[in-house]
Amino acid sequence: ELEKAAKTWNLKFHQEMLRHEKENEEATSTAINEANATISNLNQQIVLERGKMISEQQQNAQNLEVEFKMKENRLNESFKEIEYRDQAWKDERADVLKEVQRLKAEALKMVKILAMEYEEENLSEDK
Repeated sequence: ELEKAAKTWNLKFHQEMLRHEKENEEATSTAINEANATISNLNQQIVLERGKMISEQQQNAQNLEVEFKMKENRLNESFKEIEYRDQAWKDERADVLKEVQRLKAEALKMVKILAMEYEEENLSEDK
């Protein structure tokens, strides 16, 4: 009877050990599945965040490009305005120089006329 009780106890012990092993395997499998699901969700979030960041970076790059083009155009317009003003200044300077030369020539002509009149007066007085 002791042998029978020992066999029964060994059988129950063995069954209980198998049940615990099965529970442990199921718990491990469940934990692995949950971990894999969490990892998959995190990977999806990373992909979404990465896509969002790339989209934002592309939008920022486009905005910067538009801003750069606008500033470049304004700078080019400023250069054209400076060139226009410079040319206008040069033209005005040339006109002023031309007028000064004309006035000098006219003054020289008048000085010559006055000198000739003076000489004529001196010659008339000498006679």
